[in-house]
Amino acid sequence: MRYRWFGVGAVVLTLAGVWHVGAGENSGAESRAGSGDADLVKHGEYLVNEVAHCSHCHTAQDAKGQPDRARLLQGATLPIQPKARTEHWADKAPDLTRSGFAGMWSEAEMIKFLTTGKNPDGEGPTPPMPAFRLREQDARAVALYLRSLPGKKGGKR
Repeated sequence: MRYRWFGVGAVVLTLAGVWHVGAGENSGAESRAGSGDADLVKHGEYLVNEVAHCSHCHTAQDAKGQPDRARLLQGATLPIQPKARTEHWADKAPDLTRSGFAGMWSEAEMIKFLTTGKNPDGEGPTPPMPAFRLREQDARAVALYLRSLPGKKGGKR
């Protein structure tokens, strides 16, 4: 169990490091005016899959305990639990694709959540989900990437 908490801590520290590095530099995406949303989607894919590792919680696991790429970010039962049972803990990670939050929330609502840590109802995320404080450009990139994923069959859009 201690190793699972270590993994969650590592994700949070990685995100803090990315934010810190990005906050001190002039964003290359901002200076490439006219390059289109394709670059932002690619950047969002990198942030979601390689930096934050969102798939570790938001993607169902296969028989080997690895994220099932066929169900990428479509929600899953959380692989971690708190040491002591508490009411304020999510048992499931929601679908982040267009068939889930990316289809229910507007781009502006997603950006607000990723920059302020507050959802459209003004509430913070349910643990173990951390409250993100991304730069607006990074938050938009994540939102565009998540909205590009079709999700479950019959999903919105």
